[in-house]
Amino acid sequence: MGRKHFPVQTGLWVLAVVIGALTARANADMPGTASVDFDKRPPRVGVLYVPADRHELPPAEIDQIDKTFTQSLVVAAPGGSVTFKNSDDVNHNVFANDIKNGASFDIGLMSPGGETSIPVNWKEQSVIRVGCKIHPKMRTYIATFPAAFYRVVEFRPDQKNYAIDLSDLPDNAEHVILRIPNYEQVVIDLNDKRSWSKQIVKKGKPRGQIVLSSRSGNGVPVE
Repeated sequence: MGRKHFPVQTGLWVLAVVIGALTARANADMPGTASVDFDKRPPRVGVLYVPADRHELPPAEIDQIDKTFTQSLVVAAPGGSVTFKNSDDVNHNVFANDIKNGASFDIGLMSPGGETSIPVNWKEQSVIRVGCKIHPKMRTYIATFPAAFYRVVEFRPDQKNYAIDLSDLPDNAEHVILRIPNYEQVVIDLNDKRSWSKQIVKKGKPRGQIVLSSRSGNGVPVE
């Protein structure tokens, strides 16, 4: 019998179907949700992100209203800038003094309606605390790293369990990192599902856990 010949269009259609099936399988194996659970009172804020060698981020901006920073944490690109605004009806004095990470600035007295930008010229991969010299209870954080994707999560003192949507996580992501100020960094290898569950640790003591569930709905139990 002679060899059968299939039209080129048919071959391309079969190839597209195979690639589509492999892509769908790969997507199903990617995380769709992150569950963060604390054993006791949770911290103030955290950020879950996919690291990148370099990635363009929109300029970071933090406003001040009712003697409160409008954001608990912003992500700023290394070498970029952070803009502070004062939409309050009182004066503020924004500052940071993180010697370990080389972040030391004081923008001075900021009157209502004022606006000041500062360069992000301190250590990369850091999370620094920012306050107001006039109002000591005011607090926010600037996370400095290039990120292809991130989610800032504000925790509540009366809530221990959180679900974070990861449905638009980049399909080529290799790692997800959880950063919480004053906690140990959590690194999750997406290529190894055994690492999809990790303890959240502060000063050597477990304080909770993070568990990723795939888009197909399969989770991984914490060891």
